Amino acid sequence: MRLFEVEDHFTDDLVTVLRNQLGRGDAKHTSLVLSYDALSNIMKNMGYGQIDYDGFKKMYDDNEDLKSIVQNFNADKVTLSTKTQPDSDQEKIDQPSGPSVDQMASSAASEPSSIHQP
Repeated sequence: MRLFEVEDHFTDDLVTVLRNQLGRGDAKHTSLVLSYDALSNIMKNMGYGQIDYDGFKKMYDDNEDLKSIVQNFNADKVTLSTKTQPDSDQEKIDQPSGPSVDQMASSAASEPSSIHQP
């Protein structure tokens, strides 16, 4: 089967796969960059063939859902629009104030025990 014969389903399935990958990237707070070989391997598991830059570009130009998921792409890779973008500052997680666990453990280990043995 040739790509153009299943193009409508292929694009829909590709969008579904990329949304799944996007969710994984967001959950792990990592950016997600996929090579065309990686995309092809994922799509092969669904019964499709290879995907390359030219095929991806055609689908990208014709599909608004794909445009909303993909931040950037070139001849080598596809970068998804995850919350954490490559080469960007990650959001800082608020740290609780007060001593750290290590400081509390050291303090507890150095203090004499208040428990008396009979």
